Amino acid sequence: MSESPTANLAAYSASKAALAAFDKAAGRELRRTGIRILDARPGHTETGLSVHPIAGEAPRLPAGHSPALVARRIVDAILADEPDLPSTAFTVPAGSPSPDGTGSGA
Repeated sequence: MSESPTANLAAYSASKAALAAFDKAAGRELRRTGIRILDARPGHTETGLSVHPIAGEAPRLPAGHSPALVARRIVDAILADEPDLPSTAFTVPAGSPSPDGTGSGA
């Protein structure tokens, strides 16, 4: 949402964009102390949260990322000292096995 604000989700999109700006500024402030901040923006992940709307009907979303795939990618980024994981960092080529062994990646 911070990379591509969505109609009817303006407040949610804005909160994600604000968090991305905070991460960037805080990362610069804290780097000398040894604290690193990784801004990970995986996109829709199949956690079940999207099927429980606060009000009204849940939005129809395409299949999301495997939580195991997202977690593995974030751990790999931490180990590699990557500062940023845009949504495109979470794609898996079609037909590739997913890290959790459940079939093809997204």
